[in-house]
Amino acid sequence: MFGQKYMNKIKLKLILFSFLSLPFGRFDSSKGWVGLLSAQNLTRNPYLQQLSQNGVIIRWRTDVITNSSVNFSRQDSSKVFTVKDDELTKEHILQLTNLQANTKYTYTVGTDTKILASGKDFYFITAPSSSTTRPINIWAMGDFGDNSKEIYTQNQKAVRDQYLKKKANYTDLWLWLGDNAYCCGTDVEYQKQIFDFYGSNILGNITFFPSPGNHEYYETATAQTDRKINYFDVISVPTKGEMGGIASNSKAYYSYNYGNIHFVSLDSYGLDEGKYRFYEPQSPQYQWLVKDLENNKLLWTIIYFHHPPYTKRSHDSNAEVELRLTREGLVPIFDKYKVDLVMSGHSHVYERSFLIKGHTGHSETFSALTHNVQQANGRYDKNVGSRPYINKDEGTIYCVVGSAGRLDWNGDPNPHPTSAYSNYTIGGSLLLTIDNNRLDGRWVCADGEIRDNFSIFKNVNKSEKKSIAYGEKVRLNASWKGVYNWSTGVRNQEFIEISPRKDTIITVKDSLGFLIDNFQILVSPQPIISTELRDSDVICIKKEVKVYFDVKNTSLEKWNYVLELSDINGSFAKPLTLDKSNMSPFTIILPDTLKESKNYRFRVRPNVDFFDEKPSRSFLLYKPATVSFFGEKTIPFDTTATLQLRFEGTPPFTYKINTLPESVSQNIELTFKVRQSNATNYIIEKISNVCGEGKILDENTVTILAQLAIEDNEANTIFTIFPNPTSGDLTIENHRNQAIKTQLILRDVNGKKLFHKSLTINEKEQVSLQEFPSGTYFLILKTATFKVSKKITKL
Repeated sequence: MFGQKYMNKIKLKLILFSFLSLPFGRFDSSKGWVGLLSAQNLTRNPYLQQLSQNGVIIRWRTDVITNSSVNFSRQDSSKVFTVKDDELTKEHILQLTNLQANTKYTYTVGTDTKILASGKDFYFITAPSSSTTRPINIWAMGDFGDNSKEIYTQNQKAVRDQYLKKKANYTDLWLWLGDNAYCCGTDVEYQKQIFDFYGSNILGNITFFPSPGNHEYYETATAQTDRKINYFDVISVPTKGEMGGIASNSKAYYSYNYGNIHFVSLDSYGLDEGKYRFYEPQSPQYQWLVKDLENNKLLWTIIYFHHPPYTKRSHDSNAEVELRLTREGLVPIFDKYKVDLVMSGHSHVYERSFLIKGHTGHSETFSALTHNVQQANGRYDKNVGSRPYINKDEGTIYCVVGSAGRLDWNGDPNPHPTSAYSNYTIGGSLLLTIDNNRLDGRWVCADGEIRDNFSIFKNVNKSEKKSIAYGEKVRLNASWKGVYNWSTGVRNQEFIEISPRKDTIITVKDSLGFLIDNFQILVSPQPIISTELRDSDVICIKKEVKVYFDVKNTSLEKWNYVLELSDINGSFAKPLTLDKSNMSPFTIILPDTLKESKNYRFRVRPNVDFFDEKPSRSFLLYKPATVSFFGEKTIPFDTTATLQLRFEGTPPFTYKINTLPESVSQNIELTFKVRQSNATNYIIEKISNVCGEGKILDENTVTILAQLAIEDNEANTIFTIFPNPTSGDLTIENHRNQAIKTQLILRDVNGKKLFHKSLTINEKEQVSLQEFPSGTYFLILKTATFKVSKKITKL
């Protein structure tokens, strides 16, 4: 009894201790206690999966079950977005969607209350579109996660470190070629030999797209058949065609598009339906592969899987059945669909083939003359015998990149005859850059040296014929990415813009002489614009003028035009702009500020500077005629009256004064005399010159006064003006019985008006002449019915 009570106390203490040892949290009926925030830690740092143009999957692992939260933002924006999943788990998988293509994002991971990972390592750049102009950088390697020997660990570390030194600014994709974690692809091996080893400075910002090797299947005895392996728990790959390609509905094999590249990852070891390898036509994987390649329309195609069809020095594709069957079963497919690059691991060496086609047999049957598509080694450098693959259409390069960790040699001193380069003495990884129609591969070794490189160009060395209009600007683009030497002298510029004035040939070459584009530019004849004046045209100031023009060797409607007038000497050094239009003719009125000249010319110019411009003939600029009387307009009667005319404009002037015949004058001023026997008005009725009818100005009438006798009895019965002569004042006496409204005008003997006022004379009115000097004057009294003129003498 005592013993039982003692045991119960111990149990209670243990339960209490366990309860108190639990992190403070909450109890879930299905999952028990959910741990404290302070106890949440990452056991697997964030890594990226399935990075596309508009989405990415972020995965991480925690030591206790929690919810999941990712905060992310565009690098150029302060706006933060959050994606959450309230399901409690240790394996966190969150998908970000609706992202912008080719855009950098930063992110943090954690729970809704605590950030578990953040910092400079955690970012990604979404995939570009298929029309991208930026380079896409790829890191590829296989057989890397093996720490069973110190030499393997040292090699893996050196390969990783040299990659970090040699990589481009951003690595878009990391391709795993199988046997990623030895010996058996377990969770512990993946954690230690991949996730811990490569760390967040790689996995935090580079998405990997893996393929399995045979060692991934060594986890269980039945794994090759049932495919129940840890590898598939680690990865999230596009099995539904989410990134392009045909849906495989299997994590074992899948395809995706990235930029202008179609990638295919295959499973070369697992058994489809428990019995078929991937090279067998009955296998779903084989049938899917054919369908996927049939539907691919992108410029580049890269396929990767673990078992190589061509290899020696570690494994031997002559002796090993599965490698032979891979070659016999799949190479014809690769040939048919013009696959550009096939990468594998398995052999713990580096091997890179020529660009080959049509070889499926024993290595001894390989013939460079027969099976090499181009007689080149693919190296794009200045070494003797080097030559890249130019205008690649058919054939495939096969790379074995299996020495990123493991490094083994089977003692065979001879490389496979398909190899353009082979190395078993040092490890390395393959860096690929695809920039539009150029693919470059660099094998970066564990000591940092690049011992192999190869380049493929498509659609280069072009000869183009371009027909352009005279003066048109044409852009010439080199057909490759690289170094450029233009025949115009421009260097290191991918394109030039020129406007040749005659047929010409332009070339652009690379620095090593492998690439050259030729552009034959055919230029249409120079456009001509002619300004036209008919011989019968008379050009007058302030008169409407129509200026016609014509163009040749181009379309009139294509351009806008300006009408210009030369200076008085016919020079267009400083022309006067008169009008703008897009059609002929111009209709203008020339300003009256212009001076007369016989050397004026019109010129019509387009809004471009390459026309042959032909101005009009010289022409005389005329001024329209105007006329007016000048001098005295009211003249006392005399036996001879003097009329004075003033003209403006271009003579000769044709004019008409009433009562006088039509006459012509070449002079600007004209004086003539007329004899009158009674009062009259001389009125200008007409004026014209070469410009047609002119303008009669306001001063268009001269009045000749009728003779008025000083002793006129009738006049004296109206007014008496005295004294006359006078020394200063005059008296005007009204003899009528009513007031008279009159205009009083005083003129000198020349008819000049000296004084003029309106007044009403009742009986008498005083008029002072004090301010006028001694002499003879005419005093005129003018009413509505009569006019009286008196000659007055001032003493």
